Amino acid sequence: MKHECIGRVVTSKAGRDKGRTFLIVGLCDENHVYLADGETRKLAAPKKKKLKHLRIEPVTADAIAAKLNEGARVFDAEIRKYILSLGYNVKPEQ
Repeated sequence: MKHECIGRVVTSKAGRDKGRTFLIVGLCDENHVYLADGETRKLAAPKKKKLKHLRIEPVTADAIAAKLNEGARVFDAEIRKYILSLGYNVKPEQ
């Protein structure tokens, strides 16, 4: 895993967050990544998850990935809005 995976959109396949969509915000080792969605998992406390428990979506947040790679500040609202704009993690109307 290289820096190319930072900014990728992934969906959880296992665990209590199954079905939830996240953005890869960091690398731990070759089997684990750090995830954030800006809502339940903030950038200040990203979730560590195994790659085998994730489905990698064919979408990358290029602008957010560039900011993360150069060390610029990224806000949780940016991540949340990007994921929602793709149609993921939309709460059903009651």
